[in-house]
Amino acid sequence: MLKRTFIHIPGIGKETERRLWVHGIHSWDDADRFEKRFGIAGARLQQILDEYIPRSREAIRKRDVRFFDRLCTSGEAWRLYSEFADDCVYLDIETTGLSMVFDSVTMVGLYDGRKYRAFIEGENLDQFADELARYSIVITFNGSGFDLRFLKLAFPDVRIPPIHIDLRWVTRKLGLCGGLKEVENRVGITRPNDVADLSGYDAAVLWSKYLRGERSALERLVQYNTEDVVHLKAIMEIAYDRLFKRTAVFLKEGTAPVFSGVAKVPRASRIVVRGATPKSASTDIVKSLLKKLTHQPRIVGIDLAGSERRASGWALMDGGSVSTKALRTDDQLVRETLAAHPHLISIDSPLSLPESVKNVDAVSGPIYRKCELALKRMGISVFWCLLPSMQSLTLRGMKLAAALREAGVNVIESYPGAAQDLLGIPRKGASLEELKWGLYGAGIRGDFLTASISHDEADAITSALVGLFYLADEYIALGTTAEDYLIVPRSPKINYAKLDEIVSFTGLAKIGCSDRLSKMSA
Repeated sequence: MLKRTFIHIPGIGKETERRLWVHGIHSWDDADRFEKRFGIAGARLQQILDEYIPRSREAIRKRDVRFFDRLCTSGEAWRLYSEFADDCVYLDIETTGLSMVFDSVTMVGLYDGRKYRAFIEGENLDQFADELARYSIVITFNGSGFDLRFLKLAFPDVRIPPIHIDLRWVTRKLGLCGGLKEVENRVGITRPNDVADLSGYDAAVLWSKYLRGERSALERLVQYNTEDVVHLKAIMEIAYDRLFKRTAVFLKEGTAPVFSGVAKVPRASRIVVRGATPKSASTDIVKSLLKKLTHQPRIVGIDLAGSERRASGWALMDGGSVSTKALRTDDQLVRETLAAHPHLISIDSPLSLPESVKNVDAVSGPIYRKCELALKRMGISVFWCLLPSMQSLTLRGMKLAAALREAGVNVIESYPGAAQDLLGIPRKGASLEELKWGLYGAGIRGDFLTASISHDEADAITSALVGLFYLADEYIALGTTAEDYLIVPRSPKINYAKLDEIVSFTGLAKIGCSDRLSKMSA
């Protein structure tokens, strides 16, 4: 298709290219022939063709893919594939989550159409940049929005190949929307049963299991990644064949397809780098926080339900030990909490309204607070406080916080999901068992690890842990004076420069270790 393309030439757009095709100039060879272009191309166009077609052939001969970079801006980079297939690398990354502020890359998979290489955190991840730099074209699925953006933030010096083909947008030209697996299903590509149902959330859980010493979890994660990148090649070829046929409708005879089937996927056991299992970064968090305090704190964490019809999770952290309960009514929550004589109460619920909202029954402005907008921009899944499904929880949280504050106890707002993401602990939605192990790995002790506790009780433990970060002055407060503050833990994983950018953009006040935040952002 590339040798039938003209839109890479400055001064030629899609309309001019289409006009050339309609009048029988179907290729560079046709454009070289005077009798073909006589009466069709004006003097200026003929001059352009005479200058750029020889240069185009020379660029292919020299493997100079940069010469054709105008195809990227027009969304037609797929046309390069057949001529430069040997210069392509297929890339997919796995991460601890979706946030570019605090999540980290756990592995990078690279496949050149023949060989697959896995670059794994703690083993050989620092080597992937040298391998990536060998290629001229990188092919991803949603790499523009995720993979390449993540890599550039995590590895500022990485050299991304000059041409990027994002198959998410290439396949949309064919009406194939959705994620990678949906596209695979639409074009008839299947996966083995042991990895068929895995998702990005499962990938994060597998990494968590690996950090606990389960080597087979890493092998399964690598196999999942391998399926991704090997299938990218198949999808690229299928898309190329279909787009070629649809674009070059002027060809009377079809051309031989480049897709000849899905390549054989290598076994994970053959490609996993053998090395020591890394230790979880969350180990002994509680011990280090307690050392910062002069007393043993008692902290109540509450994962509040939207109504008394459903039990709320309740946890008491006494030093590093925790016990949990499931409580339903507001009276029970107040009574049990005050009876525990806590130094601090940490509630998982919005405890305030957006600044412009004075009456929930007559909302005229935004239904979200600035802290929630900031979390969204960080890549943390969060619900707006005044969504219809959230209003009852927000009002209940505000009422409960007011009652506890009136009793003389300090109350903060926490969000376990954000804290778990920041600390690299899987959320309850991904795996309750891994959430429990993550809390145990952070240094919390109690029978919750072996006992049958609810998701809400596990989140209540997390809220209490956020309270410990707060008392130890190891927190960041997201919010404003008018809207109050949401407390999240400080973490060495945070990209503070990116966080500072988000804080400034959303109009948040910096409070809680703000001096350290500014220094680390500098």
